[in-house]
Amino acid sequence: MLIKRKVLRPKDLKKISKYSCDEKIKEAYINYLTNYSFKEFVKYCEENSDKDFPDLIFKFADLQLEKYEPNSLIWVSHVMLNFVIYFDVNLDYGQYYDAYASALQLTVLSCAMKMSIDKVSFGDVPFPESSASCFDKLFSTKPDFKYDLKKDCDLAYNSFNTDFDFEAGQFYALVKGHFDENFVSH
Repeated sequence: MLIKRKVLRPKDLKKISKYSCDEKIKEAYINYLTNYSFKEFVKYCEENSDKDFPDLIFKFADLQLEKYEPNSLIWVSHVMLNFVIYFDVNLDYGQYYDAYASALQLTVLSCAMKMSIDKVSFGDVPFPESSASCFDKLFSTKPDFKYDLKKDCDLAYNSFNTDFDFEAGQFYALVKGHFDENFVSH
C-alpha cells in the first residue's frame, strides 16, 4: 500500500500561484497538503498566524481527520497520509528524529492495514513501500542519523494503544530486517 499525495494539475498550480496569500503558504500546500483544500489551508493559516509554521501544517492535517468517521478505512488512510506529511515536514525542517518516528508509525499502520485488507498474517506482510521511501529519504539526507531501533520500534508500536494482530517484537524484526538489508547498522 503506497501512500501518495495528490499530484496537482497545471491548472491547479496556476490558480494557486495567482491566489492572494503568503508564498510560504502556497509552497507548504504544494509540498505537503495537496490532498486537502487549498482555500481551507490558507484560511487556517491566516486565522492562526501567531503559531510556528510547521505546527500550523501539523495541526491543519490533524483537523482534516475530523471530517471522517474515526477508525473507518478512509480515516485510517488519512492518518497514514498525515504520517507522510509529518515525515516530510520534519525532514525539511531538520527535525530528523521526529521524521524517523513518523516513518516508524506509518510502518506500524501500513502493516496493520495490509493484514486487514489482504487478510494475511504478519509473516506475509512485506516491508511497506511508503515506509521504505521515507527511510531512504531520511538516510540520504542524514546518513549519520543515530537511533535506538528496538526502543523506537516499541515506542511506535505502543503509540497507538491498539491491539494489533502482531506483537512489537515481530514489528521490530521486520524493521530491523529492512534496515540490515538497506542501511548501515547503528
